[in-house]
Amino acid sequence: MQEPIHDLRCDFLCLQDTQRANPLEGIVVDIPLAPFFLSHLLKRNHSAYYNYLDELSSFDEQIYSSLNFIKHYDGDVTDLCLTFSVDEEYLGKRVTHELIDGGCAIPVTPSNRLSYVHRMALFKLSTQIKKQTDAFTKGFHSLIDPSFIEIFSPEELQKLISGDEVEIDVEDLRKYTHYAGGYHANHKVILWLWDVLKNHFNADDRGNFLKFVTSCSRPPLLGFKHLHPPFTIRCVQMTHSEDRDESVTGMIKGFFKRHQQPHRLPSSSTCFNLLKLPNYTSRNMLKEKLMYAIKANCGFELS
Repeated sequence: MQEPIHDLRCDFLCLQDTQRANPLEGIVVDIPLAPFFLSHLLKRNHSAYYNYLDELSSFDEQIYSSLNFIKHYDGDVTDLCLTFSVDEEYLGKRVTHELIDGGCAIPVTPSNRLSYVHRMALFKLSTQIKKQTDAFTKGFHSLIDPSFIEIFSPEELQKLISGDEVEIDVEDLRKYTHYAGGYHANHKVILWLWDVLKNHFNADDRGNFLKFVTSCSRPPLLGFKHLHPPFTIRCVQMTHSEDRDESVTGMIKGFFKRHQQPHRLPSSSTCFNLLKLPNYTSRNMLKEKLMYAIKANCGFELS
């Protein structure tokens, strides 16, 4: 049985906390929001004649298709035995919601089917999820005054939240990158990295790399200067044992193992926009290991 949407309110409360640390702090999150939901965040009031059906496809494709079928049905829609009501399962019981007063007793006919389609779409996009959307919106507006974003369109607000869908500017990322653990801007491994990103990776690879280190495949709306925390590359040893054992014995073992084939993959801490990059011995090795890591999408697990 499908989980009733009422029980998902806690998920929306968690999502509102995710968004609280987002647009004003330079943090982008890979959360695509439906246009109708963005309109709700912008407090856009629609007229009674607004076509909610157009936005329903971004929320529930199956319901959208069903309502479109009813809207354009060539036969007698009365034969479908529909009324101005909708049933859903809740805690093992069937709950009926009336789209209008007395809707359970009002059949859908050729003359009123457009009203039915409109009211059903409104119910799905607004009435049914009102508690969830209100909870999310409350958290969002507690961080950002609605008057600050009212000039944006839903599409522009999505870019503010999740970054812009543009080609990643490697030089811009490089300009605002920090280094740690012995790496610096002119370290050979760092030079190899920028060369690989710029000249050997394609646009999709660069997007996967950015998602690997920041959890979002798109750059901040105003460039990497506004990425917070700033992107940082930290040097790590090429094997886990070398990285963890800092005792004299561990260092001696590491000395004798230095000629072994390095196997460690790059890893990341996306909360800190941190790339943990082993001190590879060649550009090709760096490219191979980095490509494998970003395609496996397992940076955090390898940390």
